[in-house]
Amino acid sequence: MSVKIILADDHHLVRQGFRSLLSGHAGFEILAEAANGKELIALLDRGLQPDIVLMDVEMPELNGIEACRILNRDHPAIRVLMISMLNDKDVIQEAVDAGAKAYLFKNTSIEELSQAIQQVMNGSNYFGKEIALAMLGKSKKEDAFALSQLSDREIEILKLIAEGFSSTEIGSKLFISPRTVDTHRNNLIQKLKVNGIAGLIRLAIQNKII
Repeated sequence: MSVKIILADDHHLVRQGFRSLLSGHAGFEILAEAANGKELIALLDRGLQPDIVLMDVEMPELNGIEACRILNRDHPAIRVLMISMLNDKDVIQEAVDAGAKAYLFKNTSIEELSQAIQQVMNGSNYFGKEIALAMLGKSKKEDAFALSQLSDREIEILKLIAEGFSSTEIGSKLFISPRTVDTHRNNLIQKLKVNGIAGLIRLAIQNKII
């Protein structure tokens, strides 16, 4: 089944470029295009149901950040991938806070774009290494990149571990077995390259997960 996509960017040539990239790649279907956030919301209000919105940060009338907030509130099933030439950590953080699942530069390759879409469709976030490193200071760069590769479920389990819940309690909350929780915990320790539960807690606190 194809991933259904709406393109939102105020520059026709940019939309045309992404349409060309995605249309030539199996598994993607472009449903519509919008030149600003208001046009995007109007398309959704008329009943279009994309899986993904690929959206510029800077657009007239209603910018990408504000449009993302509206989508996150009114259409939470739609996943937003922000595209921009802005490598500004405050802008990136604002996009993440608004609910964006990924942030990419406009000169991204079809390989990275495809990877980002597939990763987001699988429930994870996607932030390229450059963007992850731009979001935090030097002392947190490696943590930022590692955290950006975690799935929503892994972040959820990390948060519960850091809050002091046992494997049995976490399993009960998430309707999974304690053994599955233990597997996730061990995977988190390896992925984040920390020393045990104490390291997970430290990283969660430093990165404001709790």
